[in-house]
Amino acid sequence: MTRQEFLDQVLSPLGRLTAQERENIRRELEEHVEDRMEALLDMGWEEALAESRCLEAMGDPAEIGREMAKQYRGKGWLWLGRAAVVLTVVVCIQALLGVGMLGAAWDSLTVRFNPPRTISIGELKNVEAEEELDIRAEIGNDILRIYQVSVGEKDGQRAAMVLACAYDRWPFGIVVDSLFSRSELWNERGETGTSGGGSGNSGAVCAALWAPVETGDTHVIWEYRAIGEAVRLEIPLPGGEEAA
Repeated sequence: MTRQEFLDQVLSPLGRLTAQERENIRRELEEHVEDRMEALLDMGWEEALAESRCLEAMGDPAEIGREMAKQYRGKGWLWLGRAAVVLTVVVCIQALLGVGMLGAAWDSLTVRFNPPRTISIGELKNVEAEEELDIRAEIGNDILRIYQVSVGEKDGQRAAMVLACAYDRWPFGIVVDSLFSRSELWNERGETGTSGGGSGNSGAVCAALWAPVETGDTHVIWEYRAIGEAVRLEIPLPGGEEAA
């Protein structure tokens, strides 16, 4: 839904208003949208996405119009100021909760200190060795953190599973959702596995990647590639030759 369509639906039930009154309400709503968008644009959101999320956060435009129509019946401008104040409060609350800014920021902070330990780890059977890590790399505005490596069995072969998370440097920032889809895990012979799945939101994303390993292998390599950017990290296997 475009901004124009949203505003038209809000104003549709307000048939008894004068042209000037309708224009004042439209301008008031426009300012609310612009204020919410400005915060998201400062965080790096694209304009179209920021506008879409702000409109979603404001709620059902038809319902907003009906509630405003109730306030306007016989009340005139006495209710206009009150409705504007109430709408401002509602928009602020819904923008925070509907867009998920607070939840995303909380997840972004959580993975920095206590990332999840069970992402797809169930796919790795007969775990022989496991080790916590803290390997971090900058990818644009995001931070990739590799925090656990395990060796066990997957799909009938020996494999290393690496757990990682990604988050924006700023807690209210948005992590690139394609970071893990552009990442691969390689063994020393150039063989790779697939993503073990993942979860998260715009604030933080976690995932697991795996690669086949053999006795004597000492490390695997995490590689991220995008246009104009590449990151290559050597990840030691737990226990070196003894556990690998």
